[in-house]
Amino acid sequence: MFVRSAVACLALLLAAGQATAALAPNFQRARELNAVINAVAVAVPKHPIDKVISQGRDRYAVVAGKCTVIARIVGLPAKPGVVGPRQFEVELDKPDCD
Repeated sequence: MFVRSAVACLALLLAAGQATAALAPNFQRARELNAVINAVAVAVPKHPIDKVISQGRDRYAVVAGKCTVIARIVGLPAKPGVVGPRQFEVELDKPDCD
């Protein structure tokens, strides 16, 4: 009986070691929105950000004064054996200012 329990525990530990520890979707989205806002604030420092509009998966239109900037979330590959939230960077198109 003890041997079966020990084997079952070992199997659970091995399975848990390969699971990914992603953030809950609302916290992941908050991280991404903060990164987008910070990137646009640096790219268009003269204009405050008025709106962030989701345009589908990993794409946002950000309105800052008379400027509109398209921001994309680009996922980065995970390092082997490392678990945690999705790693990403923000890529911006050139600001379109009127």
